[in-house]
Amino acid sequence: MADATYNVLGPVQVCGPDGRQVHLTGMQRAVLASFLLNVNTVVSRERLVEAVWEDPPASAVANLQTYVAQLRKALPPGARLLTKETGYLFEARTEEVDLLEFERAVRLARDRAEQGDVDSAACQFERALSMWQGKLAEGTKLAGSMLARMTEVEERLAAARLDWAEAKLALGRPMEVIEDLRPFVTEQPLHERAWGLLMLAHSRAGQRDKALEVFRHARSVLIDELGIEPSEELQRLQADILAGTAQVRRPAAWASTCQLPSDVKHFSGREAELATLDGLLPIPGEESYRTAMTCVISGTGGVGKTSLAVHWAHGVRDRFPDGQFYVDLRGFSPAGTPMPATEAVRILLGFLQPLRNRIPATFDEQIGLYRTLLAGRRVLILLDNAREPDQVRPLLPTSPGSLAVVTSRSVLTGLIAAEGAHLLRLAPLSDAEAGRLLKRRLGQDRMAAEHEAAEAIIKTCAGLPLALGIVAARATINADLPLAALAEELQVENTRLDALQTDELNTDLREIFGSSYHVLSPEAAETFAYLGLAPGPDVSLMAAASLIGHPVAHTRTLLRTLETAHLLHQHVQGRYRMHDLVRLYAIERATLDLGVDERAAAVRRLVDFFLHTSYAADRLLSPQRRNVIELAPPAPGCLPHAPADAAAAQTWFRADHPCLLAAQRLAVEHGLHVAAWQLAWTLDTFHLAHNLLQNCISAWRTASTAVEHLDDSDVHALVHQFFGRACGRAGEHAESLTHLGEALALYERSGNLTGQAQVRHTLALTWGGRGEHEQTLLHLEGALRLYKDVGDVLGEANVLNSLGWFHAILADFATAQRQCEQALALLRRHDDRLGEAAALDSLGYIAHNTGQHAQALDHYHHALTLRRESGNASTEAGTLSRLGDVYRALGRHAEAVRVWSQALAIYRDQHHTAQMKQVQDRLDALREVSFQTL
Repeated sequence: MADATYNVLGPVQVCGPDGRQVHLTGMQRAVLASFLLNVNTVVSRERLVEAVWEDPPASAVANLQTYVAQLRKALPPGARLLTKETGYLFEARTEEVDLLEFERAVRLARDRAEQGDVDSAACQFERALSMWQGKLAEGTKLAGSMLARMTEVEERLAAARLDWAEAKLALGRPMEVIEDLRPFVTEQPLHERAWGLLMLAHSRAGQRDKALEVFRHARSVLIDELGIEPSEELQRLQADILAGTAQVRRPAAWASTCQLPSDVKHFSGREAELATLDGLLPIPGEESYRTAMTCVISGTGGVGKTSLAVHWAHGVRDRFPDGQFYVDLRGFSPAGTPMPATEAVRILLGFLQPLRNRIPATFDEQIGLYRTLLAGRRVLILLDNAREPDQVRPLLPTSPGSLAVVTSRSVLTGLIAAEGAHLLRLAPLSDAEAGRLLKRRLGQDRMAAEHEAAEAIIKTCAGLPLALGIVAARATINADLPLAALAEELQVENTRLDALQTDELNTDLREIFGSSYHVLSPEAAETFAYLGLAPGPDVSLMAAASLIGHPVAHTRTLLRTLETAHLLHQHVQGRYRMHDLVRLYAIERATLDLGVDERAAAVRRLVDFFLHTSYAADRLLSPQRRNVIELAPPAPGCLPHAPADAAAAQTWFRADHPCLLAAQRLAVEHGLHVAAWQLAWTLDTFHLAHNLLQNCISAWRTASTAVEHLDDSDVHALVHQFFGRACGRAGEHAESLTHLGEALALYERSGNLTGQAQVRHTLALTWGGRGEHEQTLLHLEGALRLYKDVGDVLGEANVLNSLGWFHAILADFATAQRQCEQALALLRRHDDRLGEAAALDSLGYIAHNTGQHAQALDHYHHALTLRRESGNASTEAGTLSRLGDVYRALGRHAEAVRVWSQALAIYRDQHHTAQMKQVQDRLDALREVSFQTL
């Protein structure tokens, strides 16, 4: 029997062993709710402060310590609330916390469903759902990233409700499902799985016409609110219902995805290490661990950490039915800095979520979405080549039954101490294991014929699988070359990779790499050296062609030669990378074998490739972009790529984004300062369209460094202008104002009125973001005068709309309406549909707030049509939210619920926490609205 019970699936409550409820203050309930939502996980002080205070006081940390101390005294004896180095840990057994009980019951229900025991599964789902006694953490008002955690739990509830519905359908109880799902599709009208189950339920109840009516209603909602047709699955279900062949599926919540690299072809040995990894898995038939597990595989470079992890992962894929994912964190890449967690989580989100969902702008929101998508899933996450614990910690899964395998040349003590990770130290292969690996590559006969030479090779390679693989590749390619000749080369090589000598190795890898490099043809060897100049994590075929100055077809042949020698790997079609240690050797060869002028020309060709290709791609993404810059012709031998259309441009940007950022840094290092700032310009549209705000700021910061070497005030002004805009978009208002002030001063000095107008408009928006409306209006009026002076009608129109919007915010509706109507007329005259949508949205807000609701509806509906044409979901969500306010004012509550639900779905996709909460609060006020009869 539990010593005490803790409830968070409803009002936050604590009951002692005698069943009596413990009295808690409001703040104590909020702190306890934060602990219960993250039970058995360390919660940092920063997260707790953010959770319990929307606007933390200066003494927040001290106050928090007081509240935690008071909570400890209030909790029943035996409560395990522990202080850790970075925060607090609330430990509890499953039976003590209703959230843990709920999760266990759901796991058990799904296990029963997978085993075919649907009746038992339905009972377990019913038991799990009965634990909810109200809204999550009812009676508290949590904020910050804790809202994302609450969303994660609520989505687990939704998934369990739908699994229960599937189970009841399989048991022949369709009327119960209809009763359950009608309110569900009211609350979440964009959930296609719920619509499908409701269709099936009507069909199974003999209500074929109602089932088809549900499909028509779902289709109408999806087209009206998202502008898309129902999924192929929902359309097939409609066809099956029409044909009378619709089938009930057994409950299955997730589709498995494998994103692992290919298995290792010649893997050998490591039996003890494989057994250790197997020991981390739960015994089949027993309950999973209460939390996810983490294992760190640590060892020197080239020892085979990645091969072991990938090979083992392929062997246990069936134990992780919800997906297996891989990310190379580049922790020890000689090409540059390790991949930050901010970039890694975006890669993982790309694997996990539907393509039409947008990735949120901030890291906290991205991590919240990542944890939401992993909630309740059993996944394997392979994080390769990590540098430090903080690079990995945010990416670790938390769901029971999941496992993270991390490889690193470091031990990552922080993960072991704070996260309880298991450590597997990987030593070089034993001579016997190395012999078996070489035998698998060369064959028994050749090994036996030259036994002594083979033994010498094994000894010189020092148990490094990478070195053995390179030597074996040479021996395979040159079948007539005696192993004794290879062994002799390894012994007499004079140059060494001094930086890679360690106590664990009896030889130097430069001997291994040099022995392969020196037998390459001169042209292939030169190509290898040139690749040492490429700055990114990999290089595309087209970029490599520009780098080495050869046509694409010939470059492909040269790269294939390096692949054959195991000095290069084509990890994705058309993209190549080197092992980190090989890359170090390539960098050295570039310095030794290429002249200063050759290196400078190659860097210029590569930078120009990225500059001119990204410029062409940007023009496809933003053909109406203002302030278009002019580029100098590309360097001789540079072969820029021309994407075919906007979709191809997006694909190219996504694939080469890390290389573009690295190329910009390379440009600065080599004094190519004009190219450096121009690369920031070509990246700007892509960065802003994908909410890559920190990358955008970083690119403009690099550009700012570059232009310090240029005597061009117009360029200085442009860089400050765009740098300031990026900071403003990211909410870094102080830095934004500094850069925009510099830009304005430079434009005033040069007499550039258009530049002054643009900067003043951006300054106004930044001041508006800070709530400083007096400054906002001052800059907008200045921008308006300047645009009129230069005859820029579209600039004038957009400023008029901004003026109208801010006057409306200040309740000066007469002025606001006059200005927005003037803006609308100008925008329509010049066919600026995006600007027209913004003006209509402003006029809708004005009409609503002046009691002209019918006119407000007309404006908002017209704005929605235009905004859906542009595909800008964020602005569409804002219009939907305000449209719902009009419906509520008119008493048309069902329509308010419909449009607010759509807005909520978009904000959820983008993970905009504050907007989600605002819309959810409005929906909660209308929860009593019943689902309209279908």
